[in-house]
Amino acid sequence: MKPNPSRVNLCECWARDGLQGEAAFIPTQAKIDMIDRMTRAGFRRIEVTSFAHPKLIPQFGDGIEVLKGIERNPEATYIAIVPNDKGLDRLLDCCQAGYGVDEIMAILAASEDYLLAGLNRTMDEARAPLGDIVRRAHQAGLKVTGVIGTAFGCALAGEVPVERVEELAEWYLEQGADRIMLGDTTGEANPARVRRVYRRLRTRFPEVDFVAHFHDTRGLGLANTLAALEEGVVFHDGSLGGIGGQPATRRPKYHEGYSGNVCTEDLVFMLEEMGIRTGLDTESVIELGLEAERVLGRELLGHVTRSGPARRRSDRVLAASLLRPGLKIRPGLFLISPASSRSFDSEAALAEHMIRAALSKSWPLPEGLAVVISGLAGPESIPEREVVLTRFTVLSVDARQARADLECLSQTSDGGVFFQGRIGLLFPGPGGPAREENS
Repeated sequence: MKPNPSRVNLCECWARDGLQGEAAFIPTQAKIDMIDRMTRAGFRRIEVTSFAHPKLIPQFGDGIEVLKGIERNPEATYIAIVPNDKGLDRLLDCCQAGYGVDEIMAILAASEDYLLAGLNRTMDEARAPLGDIVRRAHQAGLKVTGVIGTAFGCALAGEVPVERVEELAEWYLEQGADRIMLGDTTGEANPARVRRVYRRLRTRFPEVDFVAHFHDTRGLGLANTLAALEEGVVFHDGSLGGIGGQPATRRPKYHEGYSGNVCTEDLVFMLEEMGIRTGLDTESVIELGLEAERVLGRELLGHVTRSGPARRRSDRVLAASLLRPGLKIRPGLFLISPASSRSFDSEAALAEHMIRAALSKSWPLPEGLAVVISGLAGPESIPEREVVLTRFTVLSVDARQARADLECLSQTSDGGVFFQGRIGLLFPGPGGPAREENS
């Protein structure tokens, strides 16, 4: 087994592969705002739109407006799908006007059944115009990823021979493609097959960068990603909330079940927990996933979006900027012993100590942090010994005042309420008051 890469490059596909399956049109400004958030979060490869004909996929009828509106980071690569010559003409006009992309994706399926269902073309009919697109894009200075869809199997044709995938990779490279993506278009892959296919192609083309693009139709997206990692693949795709799949057109559905991509939030969490650097902060990506849910108006399929990351004490000192309304802070356990209970002269002193102890399980606390206790209901007397679990929900954050308000709930080992109510955290620094007295 090859060692896993120590660092990977993730492409965020929400704005293209993700949205292509959405029947409802997403407002242009919402797309622009989401892509800008992706850029600021640190993604260095972002699919931004498709140049498919708007009559076929109305979702991308605003593709040029999106390209005009997004912020650009010179270190990021912005990518578009180009399915035909007319689409490339439109894109090259955008490039000439100064708001194009850095890279295109040219797509050809390894399954001829899939090509006929999606494009009404045979393999030979699809290749010639696609080769022309690759060559023209290169002449215009664009990078090209040659995409081989249904590389691990097809919902219509069944098993796809690895020899056909290998032959298509060679054809793409002959046309001038810069890298090759293997797409698990309908979620047919399993880890053993992923290893076999990537091992064969990376042995045949050792200098080529391969991209892993998995769909989670059968719940194997992360397992397949791990298998590709073990074969040395550095470039991987995901979509916020795991959305995506077959474009929302009038064509018949070609497979059943969930059709979305590997969920970016879960993918980033897995990689970072394994010590594989993504250049992304898990909490920031979770916030992006929650914003994607707000844009689409429904709960999506990220596991870590609901659970939060695994319990790790952050290296970052707690600050208002690390909190957001609705955030549930992991509980902290506190043991009240006979010795400790005698050291507190009031209920408020005990409550503040427990709150600080619970928060410090997740972050180092800044010097000068003030805990404002207002209307926190507690026990009538301090016990000699009690096990107490304290949890918090962030109610509001005022960055300008460097303040956060939290709901606090401390429960004893038998489930009884020990402390309950609202507290305020006043952070030191510019804009933050030094101290407020507990009331």
